[in-house]
Amino acid sequence: MMSESETIATQDTPNRTLLEKLQIQSSNVLLLTLIASFLGATIYLVFEMIPMPYLAVGLFTFGLVPSLSVIAAVGAIRGPIAGLLTGYVGGLLANIILNGEIVALTLYGLALGVMGFIVGFANYDFTKGRSLAKLSVLSAVGLLFTILLTVVIGLFVVQVATLVALGFQLLPLLTLGLPTVIVLTPLFARFWQILESQIILARQ
Repeated sequence: MMSESETIATQDTPNRTLLEKLQIQSSNVLLLTLIASFLGATIYLVFEMIPMPYLAVGLFTFGLVPSLSVIAAVGAIRGPIAGLLTGYVGGLLANIILNGEIVALTLYGLALGVMGFIVGFANYDFTKGRSLAKLSVLSAVGLLFTILLTVVIGLFVVQVATLVALGFQLLPLLTLGLPTVIVLTPLFARFWQILESQIILARQ
């Protein structure tokens, strides 16, 4: 997703311009950001298609949703625009392919993308535990904003009942989503850093 010559979004580089933070400072960088976005959306869709085990206890559901961590990881790797597009396009594709419909004028996809957008504004060094911990925290913060937007969309756009919004939107995203992004996002990011370093070594 990145070339060796460009500024890598995951390195701690202070005083970057806004365009550099967004990873759109040139046509080549913008193209790589778009490619990363659609690759991330495709991986998100694949994870959505794979049934994941979970434990239901009353209204509470416990388990992991790896697709959510894909959004946050792409944002951390390639910046806020890539994170936003991964969530938006991935959510849109999942609704069309898996549910056969576009829900709430694609606003649910936009809500998913907000998490990747928030995560993408920080700098990370995937080789350092402290930086990975920061990624976990910001992924959780981003997911909380996604949850808030999802509930608002459900209540005021789709106009579902309050109990439906709380029981079938808010609670699952909290009990499934928070553990997922806290645990899996740093693992995905670290895996990408190892993969990227192996690719760079193979070129030398």
